Amino acid sequence: MIKPRKTVQKMQPYNPPLEGRRGLIRLDFNENTIGCSPKVLAAIRRIPAEEIASYPEYSRFKKKLANYLKVMEDELMVNNATDESIMVIMQTYVEKGDEVILPVPTFAMFRFYAQLMEAKLNEILYNKDLSFPTDKVLSSISKKTKLVVLCSPNNPTGTPIKREDIIKIVKKAKDSLVLVDEAYIQYNKITVKDLINKYNNLIIIQTFSKAYGMAGLRLGYAIANKEITKNLQKAASPYSTNTIAIIAGSAAIDDQEYVKRYVEEVEKSKKIIYRELKKLKIKTYPTAANFLIAYFGKNSKKIANELRKKGILVRDRSNYPLLKGCLRIGIGTVKQTKKLIASLKVVL
Repeated sequence: MIKPRKTVQKMQPYNPPLEGRRGLIRLDFNENTIGCSPKVLAAIRRIPAEEIASYPEYSRFKKKLANYLKVMEDELMVNNATDESIMVIMQTYVEKGDEVILPVPTFAMFRFYAQLMEAKLNEILYNKDLSFPTDKVLSSISKKTKLVVLCSPNNPTGTPIKREDIIKIVKKAKDSLVLVDEAYIQYNKITVKDLINKYNNLIIIQTFSKAYGMAGLRLGYAIANKEITKNLQKAASPYSTNTIAIIAGSAAIDDQEYVKRYVEEVEKSKKIIYRELKKLKIKTYPTAANFLIAYFGKNSKKIANELRKKGILVRDRSNYPLLKGCLRIGIGTVKQTKKLIASLKVVL
């Protein structure tokens, strides 16, 4: 038996529960719970055979996306969702033994790819109230630091990071890269992409997987100054983003009204779920995203399983730091939220 690298042998596999989710109320992966824009589906149906038979072309889409984002084309790297963005950033800049500062709990792929690169992880716990540990992060930055990872709003906690705090970290880490994950930007609406040329150590990643309802198409992008994106492109696969995703992404950009309406619906649902969980005396934490953390204690896993039997998927996050006994609950439409609350009352 040929063995992989020792690093891979030691790593725990990431096994998300992705099977058997169709037809259920999907409040477990922070997706758009009703799907993508009808304009996206129409664009996909019109794709001619030649497009499928040919290697992808990115120039028109990059120009359109850059226009929408108000950045230059050479400040963009289009890729196979944020997972690939993280992978390419790590492969480009992180070497064996480099320090990566990672506030936790957070998105598992940061740790996954840092481990794969044999980086030295400096994990910093969020505060007990799940607020961002700004001072702890700032005091941890040193000459040894190669990369600081910031996720705003954070997954799984929903915690936003204040813009001024991100700037403080970027300034303190002037000799290190700062990666800001803005996967939930449509809900939070606070970005630092306008600062990529003011600070030469800043990278932002965003995605079409969440509010746009296109998780199955795997489309994302990184935004940085042109020197950083030039280096990232060297380490990236030239055709990792497929033609269908590019065509769908172009149609999605044209239908911002669809995304706006969905985000507004989520905001209505958020008020309902907080109010109802408070009535049920269930502790919750603030969120700036389309999901929240709720504390159910020792029965959290059982409650998640019972909700699944009723056709509702939520995620038990008890194995994460600070989140023992907690469920991460996605926020969908008002109708879906009302069904969740009704089912939860029965389960409890």
